[in-house]
Amino acid sequence: MLGKLIGMFIWLVLVPLGMGLAVYSIGKQKEIQLHKKLMAGFCSGYVLMWAVFQLVAVPFILKQGKLRDVELWFEMIALSVAIMGYLFTFLQVRQGMKNLNPGNWGKRLTDYIKSEKISLIIWAIFALTLLLQLYMSFRLAYADGDDAYYISISTAANLGGSMYQLDPYTGAPTTLDIRHGLAPFPIWVSFIALKAGVNAAVAAHSFIPLVLIPLTYVIYLEIGKCLVDKKYLPVFMVFISLLQIFGNYSIYPASTFLLTRTRQGKAALGNVILPFLILLLLKIAKKQGKAERMDILWLFTTVLAGCLCSTMSGFLSSMLIMLAAFLLAIFYKKPRIIPECLLGCTPGILYAVLYIFLK
Repeated sequence: MLGKLIGMFIWLVLVPLGMGLAVYSIGKQKEIQLHKKLMAGFCSGYVLMWAVFQLVAVPFILKQGKLRDVELWFEMIALSVAIMGYLFTFLQVRQGMKNLNPGNWGKRLTDYIKSEKISLIIWAIFALTLLLQLYMSFRLAYADGDDAYYISISTAANLGGSMYQLDPYTGAPTTLDIRHGLAPFPIWVSFIALKAGVNAAVAAHSFIPLVLIPLTYVIYLEIGKCLVDKKYLPVFMVFISLLQIFGNYSIYPASTFLLTRTRQGKAALGNVILPFLILLLLKIAKKQGKAERMDILWLFTTVLAGCLCSTMSGFLSSMLIMLAAFLLAIFYKKPRIIPECLLGCTPGILYAVLYIFLK
């Protein structure tokens, strides 16, 4: 059991965090403080990891390859980037440690607790609400009809190695389902289950929510930093948490998908990809519509990662980006932002063309 938990921790936490740190160790990003780099690197690393998995998995699915091929190529790329990220971060931290004075850490911590007592209490309330959500998502089993398809796809790939070559309802051989094959989130679930040595259903229902739910809140935390004053940030997070807990007024809201259908690509799209796009657009807006190269690259990567989650993501993500681009162009009188954001939508456009061509 310990080995399975270690495998889950490596591929659900350490690898995406390392990939995110690799990005935040180059250019201007390397000047960001370590604790901020860890928070931003975690959510950015997941987006990068999903984008890489999409690029690796789709060609093998179209060629009717095996999960083993996807596993080998993705493992090689992801581990290489993650190790590079940890190595660069270690070298930067070691260099920064020379300028630290650890003698006054105790006094600084005591002064911080005294001055931020109310904020710490509110943060504790948020932590309790988050722990409640994690406990309930792990402890309870939610019935969902879509699992008959998605979990079966993951299980078939996990046990037999084939990807979208068997009918998930009957187990009979079938032709490739293009609509689902171009958005192979269940194959990523199967890969995680394979690396941890557990059944795909166990990985999807019990372990993946324990990481994707906190990941969603990390993204909302970064959004909160753009929207509210620092002293109101814990209140903002408690408000978001309560919205999620009491958001199950039907089967459609993002809150329902986050807490009861976390393992599905649609949940990742609504609770990770689209909020992350909003975060990127907010950062561009704070720079008065000036999109830097890294901003465009992250838009490109996020749209590509969204294509892993759903074939609708290319349309939805591109629509969100271009709507924001037109508003920024009008408000800040910078029409250049429109072609720049259109460049970021390229993966969504290409996958839409590919879907129409193959359909």
